[in-house]
Formats: sequence, C-alpha cells, structure tokens
Amino acid sequence: DKARMYPPTRNRPAWFAAVFREKLLEARAEILALKKKYPFNRF
Repeated sequence: DKARMYPPTRNRPAWFAAVFREKLLEARAEILALKKKYPFNRF
C-alpha cells in the first residue's frame, strides 16, 4: 500500500497520483464485489 509510505520529497505529484489511482481502484473493486454479492439492492 503506497499510502502507508511517507510522501517523497522528489516527484511528489506523481506519487500522489499513483496513490490516488490505487485507492480509486480498490474502492471500485469493493463496490463491484458488493453489487455481485447483493445484485438486487440499489446503492
């Protein structure tokens, strides 16, 4: 998990972009897993 590492002093914007993308993909995977588990519930 890149978010647990302290932000670097060089290339910080790229680091934050990578962490944001990783968290976004994790959240999307959790939502898809919930939708598959409960297909008839509306979120």
